[in-house]
Amino acid sequence: MLQISLDKYQEQAVRAEGNTLVVAGPGAGKTRVLLAKALHLFEKGVPPQKIFILTFTIKTAQELKKKAADLGLKGVKIDTFHALAYELLKAKGIRPRIASEKELKPIIKKLSGKLSLSPQKFVKGLEKGHQELVSIWQEALKVNDLYDFSLLLRETKGHFLEQENVHLLIDEFQDLNAELIQFLKTFNQAEFFLVGDPAQAIYGFRGACPQIVKEFVDYLSLRVYFLRKSYRVPKNILSFAERLRETEGFPVKPLESTQNGGKLLGFPFARPFNEAKGVAQLVGELLGGLQMEVSRQGLAPVEIAILSRVRAILKPIKEAFLAAGIPFQIPSENLNEEISMISRLTDLAKKAASLKDLEPFLVESPSYVKDAYSKSEGLEDFLFHLEMLKTLANISLKKDGVPLLTIHEAKGLEFKVVILVGAQEGLIPFTLLDDYDLGEEKRLAYVALTRAQETFYFTWVKTGRSLYGRKLSGKVSPFLKPLPLAEKTQNKTKSKPRQKKLF
Repeated sequence: MLQISLDKYQEQAVRAEGNTLVVAGPGAGKTRVLLAKALHLFEKGVPPQKIFILTFTIKTAQELKKKAADLGLKGVKIDTFHALAYELLKAKGIRPRIASEKELKPIIKKLSGKLSLSPQKFVKGLEKGHQELVSIWQEALKVNDLYDFSLLLRETKGHFLEQENVHLLIDEFQDLNAELIQFLKTFNQAEFFLVGDPAQAIYGFRGACPQIVKEFVDYLSLRVYFLRKSYRVPKNILSFAERLRETEGFPVKPLESTQNGGKLLGFPFARPFNEAKGVAQLVGELLGGLQMEVSRQGLAPVEIAILSRVRAILKPIKEAFLAAGIPFQIPSENLNEEISMISRLTDLAKKAASLKDLEPFLVESPSYVKDAYSKSEGLEDFLFHLEMLKTLANISLKKDGVPLLTIHEAKGLEFKVVILVGAQEGLIPFTLLDDYDLGEEKRLAYVALTRAQETFYFTWVKTGRSLYGRKLSGKVSPFLKPLPLAEKTQNKTKSKPRQKKLF
């Protein structure tokens, strides 16, 4: 008997046999279904060492490990794609050494010079998967006995899991790119269970897009299931967001909210200075500092998020918050500090005689660094995990400030109140880029809207906003044009029923 409560759509997906894809929109219970599937397999008698849950980030893997442990799922392998690739190669006697940024720079400089390209254009070509550049790059790495994470995945081919009845549970399938799909195709005896949402595919710059994933779905002959209820996004917000649900032909079905209400409201301002000051005033009121009739007063700072399409728009908001004394956090800056800490530890590890020599330096380290240390068999392993931490690190929120985030950074997070700043033509969609993807821009707006649990505010300026040397129009984003503008109305809501907690 499953120890996790499931609705009928979730249960159908979990009990499905064979290769399965689950389309799980915002708040539909993606994590719940992923863990319930692992538990279902375990209870059916599948050995835990044959169950693998693969994620894109170390943070997600850690969160899933904790929840799996609480469910008694001992022995199930939960890790990133790259960590699994490393373990597979290691099992075959290959010890890949991931190159540091310092080691990669001279190789980039040398190769880009030979090809008469700037280093920036060369790297951009690699990121876009330009096959000729990728081949040249990977050959250069091999000559230097180095790996990057792309080569790590590629070299795993031929070293796949040989056992039968292996189950691969994939988190956030919509973020798969071509190289990850090629990696997964090497597991030709595995049974696949993919969970995610094509309407939240927003990493085109990493090579991920719905069409690539759709081809993979067809290749595996996956049976598709749809989770139909959102337990997080209120009805009014979800109903509007569904208009922007762009999946480029990927099958979807309407998502129904279990939460009534939801407020959407726009605030036009004369100039950027007024916008920043107005947002600071609104946040102050939401925090309970002023009297204003809103759906909920006295929120904690971390229950409110300021989102923007690009980071530059957040700078005046930061300054206004400083002036108003509003506590805030910039998670990307926290992340940079963490990466610097990991880099310093990497330098120490390279000079250490043994893994044990590093123990004194780990006392004040974050839990994920200690976890990497505990599962490392030696210095080589630890260096790999440190490089992976730097490359695959993602933001984490502190408890004591309103987060200022780009939409990309906010994916996977949720807040009682979301304030999208700079919500105007040119920014949403981001048409300042000549090669912008309208479908992906819609998905970014969809992600922004569906971060809100109660209220979604948006702001824009009528004059005075320029970006990258180009003046923006003073019109509201066409995506948000139908929404109402600010009026002071009382709209108090009662607490709403939610799906039972996982534990």
